Amino acid sequence: MPGVQKRRRAKIACEPCRTLKRKCDGGQPCGSCIRFEYDCGYIKPPAPSPLAARSTSGTTHRHAASPIVRDRGGVAHPCDAGLAITSPEETSLRSLEANSGAAFVRRLALRLDPKMAPKAHLFAWNPFMGSRNSIVDEQSEPIPPSVTHVLSQSDMETLSAVYFDKVDPIYGFIDRAEFDSQMRRRWFDPALQHEYDAVLCGVAALGYVYSHVQPVKAEYYLVQRARLLLEAALSATPTATMVTAWVLRVSYLRITGTPHAAWMASGILMHIVEAAGLHCEPSDDSVFPTTSIGESVDPDIRRRIFGLSQHLNSWMSFDMARSRIVLHNATTVAPKPRRPGDFTTEMLDLLPYSAILNPDREPSVVELETALVEVLDREHSIESSIMAQCNLMLCICRRLKSNNIVFTGTVLTRILDLTMRGIRAAQVMIDAGTPWHHMANVPFQVVCILLAIDTAASIGQLGDAMQCLSSGAAKYQTQALEEALGTASVLILLHQKRKERCAARLGDILKRHPVPAQLPEKRTVTATVALQSPPLGDADLGWLDGLVAEIPSLQDINLGAFLSQELVWDDSMVEGLS
Repeated sequence: MPGVQKRRRAKIACEPCRTLKRKCDGGQPCGSCIRFEYDCGYIKPPAPSPLAARSTSGTTHRHAASPIVRDRGGVAHPCDAGLAITSPEETSLRSLEANSGAAFVRRLALRLDPKMAPKAHLFAWNPFMGSRNSIVDEQSEPIPPSVTHVLSQSDMETLSAVYFDKVDPIYGFIDRAEFDSQMRRRWFDPALQHEYDAVLCGVAALGYVYSHVQPVKAEYYLVQRARLLLEAALSATPTATMVTAWVLRVSYLRITGTPHAAWMASGILMHIVEAAGLHCEPSDDSVFPTTSIGESVDPDIRRRIFGLSQHLNSWMSFDMARSRIVLHNATTVAPKPRRPGDFTTEMLDLLPYSAILNPDREPSVVELETALVEVLDREHSIESSIMAQCNLMLCICRRLKSNNIVFTGTVLTRILDLTMRGIRAAQVMIDAGTPWHHMANVPFQVVCILLAIDTAASIGQLGDAMQCLSSGAAKYQTQALEEALGTASVLILLHQKRKERCAARLGDILKRHPVPAQLPEKRTVTATVALQSPPLGDADLGWLDGLVAEIPSLQDINLGAFLSQELVWDDSMVEGLS
């Protein structure tokens, strides 16, 4: 049909695209190599047909370098002139990848060596990655029939006090008076079976997480008992109690579980919220009447449940580069603070930015820059809320970096101020034994964004971020934190080797073109010392073999080959030093 632009497909793919099995557009360099800063090259360069040659004669190649525009805030970006039109499918895929911290880590490693980069993996997604539930063999020990068979009332009161002190200020969606009343009734008649057991188990399990560095059997029993109750209730009409218990389960999995299990549970939670009608304000306008469940729940509690369900599902989906669930008929408004010390609304106020980052759209650089400044302008009060703010800022920065944005000036200073606040907040939670899920994720992702920014100021923060990861690994002694610490160390080492090769190349140039004798003596001495600095020797790298052997996700990287190979230089690598 006339006027319809067909996607350009290459007959021969370049070497990086062939190795990574990506679609190649046949450009020289191709779009993928421009985007990911690969050294684009062909075994046999594609020969354009005479018709194609005539049609493109006199025009500028669509992958020619775009002029750089720098705004007043200090963010430099390529202008949009001459960019290729992308399909909705390509836009969604690019947005999914740009949101994901795992994809960002992989792209960072690909800049060092495309063939040796580790596969995408959610390093430090939480401190445990499922290890807290491995204390009991599920097949050998039966699950107790009720919460009263696991805990005494005194134990339940102690654990619930921990929950309302540590979790409720940021995830406040349970009425404390109603909870205490249900708890007393439950232990008054232990033989009584009631669906509120799922809520009691969820609160107690989170209480164990925040009061015990190492897991205990009772925590496992509570989690499994709640799971059985919730799964049994899936075939019935959802109640407000069951929705509350599902929020507790997803919150627990986000802090302790594996990414896939937590993301699947968050999807179920969103569907149950919709089925219960908790996503809509009461209205007589619709032909579908609001369910009695939604009308019977306190409006503020209903809004908090819906907001937290959105928060959990959205950010897990972004982390995993998967689609989030959007309830298009939702009319629930944002909740308001209910008492001093309630910071739930402070975190839920970040939700509108999740819509901007949704994979079904591709926000412009201006929209992302505006969102970044607005997030940086916000004041967050407690550690968990500060880390949520920092995590959102990191995601926006990843989106901007995917558009080849360079941060400078005031914007860069403010980004680094917030990354430092995030590191300090994580360190406070480690010292207090409060393993919020961002406690591990934020410092690891901060390491990655600092390496990507690659300025003297950003490199100067690496020591604090690594110390934070090291403190977490020493306190909790989980494979997830040790893996994150080791991976961050390897990324820094590879970054250092790249810098050393750049310095060696500059040294070779200075040997051929030495500093003129008439320069001031101080500069000459400095240059001489720099030329005589020895490279990192092989003897200094023996510890790497043991490190890689202990981290399964890094065993596909041949570090010895990488560190000994000669680096092929191009202009983009030299520019990366600036």
